[in-house]
Formats: sequence, structure tokens, C-alpha cells
Amino acid sequence: MSERNTHELLQENQKLRELAARLEAERIELEEQNTNLANLYVASYRLHSTLDRAEVLAGIQEIIINLVGSEELTVWELDHEVPRLAAAVGVEAERFDELPEDARRRIDECMRSRQLWVRDGGAVAAEPLTACIPMIVDDRPTGAIAIFRLLQQKSGLDAVDRELFGLLATHAATALYCANLHATGTAVM
Repeated sequence: MSERNTHELLQENQKLRELAARLEAERIELEEQNTNLANLYVASYRLHSTLDRAEVLAGIQEIIINLVGSEELTVWELDHEVPRLAAAVGVEAERFDELPEDARRRIDECMRSRQLWVRDGGAVAAEPLTACIPMIVDDRPTGAIAIFRLLQQKSGLDAVDRELFGLLATHAATALYCANLHATGTAVM
């Protein structure tokens, strides 16, 4: 075999290795996307599988804990335009009296503006609020989900988290709204 043929075979071998590496990276990315889609489906199903208010709130909490990675969250509802704490995980109700005015204002603004708020990556980590998700039904704000500190192993929020926040903005709100209607006996079955 000539030196030229050997060189050509080595180059072809290198190209095939690069192609195999690219295909493996694409396969891993597709697996991650499939996992993310499955998680979004499970989250949506979990929210809409019951009309029991406590179960819906538990579903919201499980989604934030297991899929977002935070064990410190609150769920707020607007009750005649007044924010009311509906549920809290990892945060004692008394702590809200100690929340900095910035965090309180952000939660209130998130509910009223219907705009997602996420702390900038460069923001001071000592700030208690990481994200605030407005809950919206029929283009009306119904409350918000406030996420405080992330789990230690989670360095920040990514695109999948933001997609999940979009799902929660409508699906959590709708599920909670329906559960509230059902609890008051105004829902028609």
C-alpha cells in the first residue's frame, strides 16, 4: 500500500470518527429533548388529573421541586385583587414579614403585569427570589408562583425551566381555577 493511500485512509478514518462524534452528540441532545417533553407532559397531566384543590397545589409544588429544582416556593392567588398565600413549601409563613420590599414588589408586579420575572444570572445570590411565574386564566392574572433558592446542585435556570414556567403560567392557573370552582360547587359536571 502506498504512502498516499495510507494518508487517504487515515483522513477518511478521522472524518468518520468526527461524524460518529457529531451523531452521538445529536443522539444525546435528542434524548434530552425527549426527556424534557415527557416531563412537560407529566407535569401537565399531573395538574389536570384532579379537581381537588389540595391535590392541584401539591402538583404545582411537586413540579417545582422535581423539575425546576427548588424546595423553597410559594403559590399566591389574587382574592378580590388582594394577593393571598395559598401554599408554601420550605418557607415559613412568618418569613414573608421579613421579605425584602423588592421581593414583595416583584411578586405583586408579576401577578398584575402577567410577566414572568427571572433573576439575572449576574444578580447577587443573596437575593431571596429566583423567579416569579404569573398564573393567568383567560388573559387575567389569578396569582403567581414564587420560586426562592434553587437546590445547591442546580447552578441556574435554563431554557427547559422557562418552557416549564410557560406551562405553569397557564396550566397551573387553569387547574387551580377549576379546582376552586369545583370546591364552591359552581362547576358544571
